[in-house]
Amino acid sequence: MTPSTAVPQAEDWHDGFRRRTAIELRPSLDTLVDECVAYVQASMPELDVDEELAEGLQQSAHDNLERIFDMLGDGRPVGETTAPPGAIRYAETMVHRGTPLATLLRAYRLGTMWFWTLWKREIAARVEDRELFIEAVDHSMQFVFDYVDAVSEEVTEEYAKQREQWARTAAALRHETVVQVLSGEPLDLDVVAARLGYDVRESHLALVLSAVAGDDAEDVVARLEEQARQIVAPLSPRRLLLVPDGRTTLWVWCSLASASPDTEIAAALGAHRLPRSVVAACGLRGEGRRGFVTSHEEALHVKELLRVGGRHHGRAVHYDKVVVSSLMAADLERAQRFVAHELGALAAGDDATRRIRATVAVLLESGQRTATAKRLGIHQNTVHYRAKHAERLLGHPLSERRFEVEAALRLLRAIEP
Repeated sequence: MTPSTAVPQAEDWHDGFRRRTAIELRPSLDTLVDECVAYVQASMPELDVDEELAEGLQQSAHDNLERIFDMLGDGRPVGETTAPPGAIRYAETMVHRGTPLATLLRAYRLGTMWFWTLWKREIAARVEDRELFIEAVDHSMQFVFDYVDAVSEEVTEEYAKQREQWARTAAALRHETVVQVLSGEPLDLDVVAARLGYDVRESHLALVLSAVAGDDAEDVVARLEEQARQIVAPLSPRRLLLVPDGRTTLWVWCSLASASPDTEIAAALGAHRLPRSVVAACGLRGEGRRGFVTSHEEALHVKELLRVGGRHHGRAVHYDKVVVSSLMAADLERAQRFVAHELGALAAGDDATRRIRATVAVLLESGQRTATAKRLGIHQNTVHYRAKHAERLLGHPLSERRFEVEAALRLLRAIEP
């Protein structure tokens, strides 16, 4: 099947071929978006450090690919397109996160490389003739790069506009100052206190609050701020510092007057019920600028652990409660291999096995079947049965590799979806 050598007929054939290919690919949009995002993140892991960035990239890729397939399928020229909503929102997110424009444009270049590889592969699968294949590739190339040029130019303009607006706000100044404090660069702490209305030389507790991906309400930061005030209210903080980090994340520090131990702080924070759409992570109490930094870092570790586990607990999670799991999950791939090696069939995801694991975890912690039964509200015989079942799944008695099994159970509870 070859087009006529006459230019008009050849153009008609290539236009029709391009439309048919786009229409055939369109139903696989969601799968192709996932592949594109994975390709970009493989070269730019910094775009997958939290839900907001990952969700923004996912939505941008979806809207751009959807627009490309629709335009190719309808035969519309590039001159009629504008940057899709997901692309504009992703540029805004980059600005609010302080991400350089070069990072955003590199993501577009990688996305273009991925799409061009996909498109050439699809042409090769449909066209056997070598000369015709080259013609089809050339015919499509101009559209792809014209589209990316048009969208990149508009996204760049939007980034510049948003950056200028953001730079004027007090929130931007607070964010910039806090980032400087966190980076460890030499600063006049009196000037920092004046800018923030908060003295980093005091005793601190840091929290990170996030709305789940997809919460695009305009008042999301305001709602997170209200939740932050409610969470820390039982601690009677002397001062509170609220710093938005992007559209759906809030950094929080509170200055504490009393020397309450972390166990009491964790209990006070855990008593507050949160909406299921909000994740709240808390670090340990810290002193001075160093404590300002370390408490925040610990809160980020908790947030990452919650993200890996994919669960929203409905209450603030304190670093003191998950410190061991957080340390073990720092290398997620090794942690998953450790769990699989130690637990084997006991790591299965069905409800029955989950109940067995929960019972064994309490039994290993308490060391007594009676105490385990009382704590779980079940009969001692049930504890005995589940323990024996666990040993069959493990392939050895619970007394063997007890520490490793207990650690694997604790880790699995933290990272399983």
